Amino acid sequence: MSKEQTVSNLKGKHQGEQVFYTTCLQNGCWDATCILRTRVKDGKITAIEPDDSVNPEFGREDAAIGEEGIKQGLIQMRPCVLGHSWKGEIYAEDRIIYPMKRVGGKGFGKGHFERISWDEAIDTISEKIRETIEKYGDASILHTHHSFFTLSSFPLTPYVGGGIAGWSDQSTSGHTAAEKFFLGYDMVPTAIFGIEDKFPGFEAPDLLNSNLIVLWGWDPLVGWHGTVPYYLKLAREKGIPIICIDPRYTLSAEVLADQYIPIRPGTDLAMMLAVAQVLYEEELWNKEYVAQNVDKEGFNKFRNYVMGGEDGVPKTPEWAAPICTVPAETIRAFARLYGTTGKVHLQCHYSVGKRHLGDYAAAASMILQAMVGSLTGPGGCESGSILGTPKRIPVPFADFKKAPPDFWPKPSFSTHKFAECVLMREKFDQGEVTEKEFRNAVGCPPDAPLPNIHLLWLDNNQLNNHQQVNKRLEAVQKVDFVTGFQWHFNSPSVQYMDIVLPAPNHMFESTDTFLNGQQRFMNGPCAARNYFLYCRKMVDGPGEVRTREWFWTQVAKKLGVGEKYNPRLIDTPWEKWDEEVEKIYQEGYERWAKDDDGKLKELGINPLPWQEFLKKPIVRVPIDEPFYPFKLWIERGELPWGTPSGKIEFSSKYLETHDLSMTEFGGKMDSMPKWEPSYMNQPAYDSPYNPRAKKYPLSLVTPVTMFRCMSCHDQNKMLRDEVYQHRVWINPADAKARKIKNNDLVMVYNEFGESIMKAFVTSKLMPGTTCIHFGTWMQPNDVKTPTSPYGIDTNGSCNLFIGDNHLPHTVNALLTAGLVEIKRFGGEAR
Repeated sequence: MSKEQTVSNLKGKHQGEQVFYTTCLQNGCWDATCILRTRVKDGKITAIEPDDSVNPEFGREDAAIGEEGIKQGLIQMRPCVLGHSWKGEIYAEDRIIYPMKRVGGKGFGKGHFERISWDEAIDTISEKIRETIEKYGDASILHTHHSFFTLSSFPLTPYVGGGIAGWSDQSTSGHTAAEKFFLGYDMVPTAIFGIEDKFPGFEAPDLLNSNLIVLWGWDPLVGWHGTVPYYLKLAREKGIPIICIDPRYTLSAEVLADQYIPIRPGTDLAMMLAVAQVLYEEELWNKEYVAQNVDKEGFNKFRNYVMGGEDGVPKTPEWAAPICTVPAETIRAFARLYGTTGKVHLQCHYSVGKRHLGDYAAAASMILQAMVGSLTGPGGCESGSILGTPKRIPVPFADFKKAPPDFWPKPSFSTHKFAECVLMREKFDQGEVTEKEFRNAVGCPPDAPLPNIHLLWLDNNQLNNHQQVNKRLEAVQKVDFVTGFQWHFNSPSVQYMDIVLPAPNHMFESTDTFLNGQQRFMNGPCAARNYFLYCRKMVDGPGEVRTREWFWTQVAKKLGVGEKYNPRLIDTPWEKWDEEVEKIYQEGYERWAKDDDGKLKELGINPLPWQEFLKKPIVRVPIDEPFYPFKLWIERGELPWGTPSGKIEFSSKYLETHDLSMTEFGGKMDSMPKWEPSYMNQPAYDSPYNPRAKKYPLSLVTPVTMFRCMSCHDQNKMLRDEVYQHRVWINPADAKARKIKNNDLVMVYNEFGESIMKAFVTSKLMPGTTCIHFGTWMQPNDVKTPTSPYGIDTNGSCNLFIGDNHLPHTVNALLTAGLVEIKRFGGEAR
């Protein structure tokens, strides 16, 4: 067949198609607003293709735009494998497509669902909300989707109350305490509410300004989507050295790293202290930067500690080597390179902080960056949450004219402490624990109402996706009413719900907002703030799938607050809903296009008429100078540090003078990162040096995989079998000692859970370390044990093995590490 005939045949397949654009941003994408060019025919998605809004038909874009265009961020925003695989989720055979109510008991294998009408679902749920608020008041309704960062995501709580707000979050939580106490930076006012301009993030082209890049516990080619992985590859091609420090030989280590340094899980702080010791001893710190930005008293206190003046033990590379298993000469060579290279992008990532006591390693990484003058400025990295860069383009706004809130709940719990809220509330009501003990355990500050959760709204897979799953399953059965939007029948969360609503896919099937209420005019991510796109609904959901906003508007009407919640759409029937919503978006676009303040003209943007814009609804401008940490403050000649001293504090003055157990943090934290905190009588609960390791000697790490976004896509047939096979990773030395061979069926277990799964014997992780990738759904069998009262898992759900223990340390960090043992399993999984 000729080339011409082949092209003609391919074109024929696309006749009659419409092209739409959207993004698949959701929680777990992390810094990505990838552009999906989507083909639709006869109401069905036929193909999901990469961005073609710039440099079309170029695989390597530098050939089209050169180095200057690369630096300006004029590149395609291509989706990852997950973005290309959404058809497998949208057209899944086991998708929930009707409202349903439970008949019979809750739990795996209990009861069943019956189809009900939307009217029945709305009436029942509205009445349950009313009853719960009347009987239990504030902090009685938990909407799990986005109740973090001091927010309640229960949509009606501003008008009817009842909602419980959470603080902390699932991802940056191990780093935000360090930012707050040592840098004086709180990400909530800047990154969430936009009322401050202390942006600690960076745009991806700034990586090209670094002299050295250190990926510490960070696997960006797998877990950080968007532009950053591409620019890391460009940085390596440019000759910028990249070092990866991780217990696993990750994909990023394999593709990007000039040097890979394996490190024992949970010992990052020991190596960091040794690096600081070398910087102090050899006077390799940046004197000018430290004098300007660092509190002198704290600098000297920390130096005294790492040099051994406090406890007589200098934290030398020789001290750290047997702890972290990194040779002393490697630590010293790294420290010297780090201290003499100039601008370093050292990013100690979230996996390091989301461990018990992991906040200290996060803080130490920020201290190291300050010592070498790389915490701010071009080519540097704040090494904390690193979320937040200012928008480069004014973005249209669709004004639905919602009323200002009548009620704003105070944060009452650390967002991952749902199970503790329910179980300890019962003990508190029975007089078994004091109010202070209850508050400390869940992270409830003294001035907030105590959590009293009686209605649980599950719009995600929270029961499966946070620490200590069996504890969560115990707690959810004590909640009076559980409901929410869900996707698959076999989701662990669905097994405990009273009413299940069919969830729309907000990227393709809905006019709903995205993550954290972001409208469908979607701004580019922190690393590429130079574009926005409009995400138009393109297909209807199957069955009776309807948008969340339509549902909540109906409930608001039932509760008498419809005019406040959604006045412009309160009387809009479902058949007209999408049309009326798009009119409001069109109105917002046309108001924006008038350019009353001249900002669009200043940026060289010439808005198209609405219908022309919809053909390719993306607006992009070049980046003049990439954003770097705290750029706005540096350009103003100001210091952004909101600490008591007004500078970076290596010893936090706030922690020196405040008892954190009297705050939302619940537990304690020393004023400096120390290997042995003063209030702990043993190492961290997930440490290989904890006494638990005698019984459970393998350190469990639970990284994300490129084949799931959180736990989305676990059931996606496009991403299973030959694409991805879920296994527990084990080093050959550990496997040999246990007589385990590759693909053997094994039992992974500890005191919190048990799972039967296959083994992957690989040298891509350290001896003494094991790995189960995050996001797989618990699927228990019928065998009940004291450890597994709901059945032994057969699908490798990693959160079964991670304890919910924080105290006496603070309760802010979601935990993602544990200790386990593995043995051969002789029977069948089911």
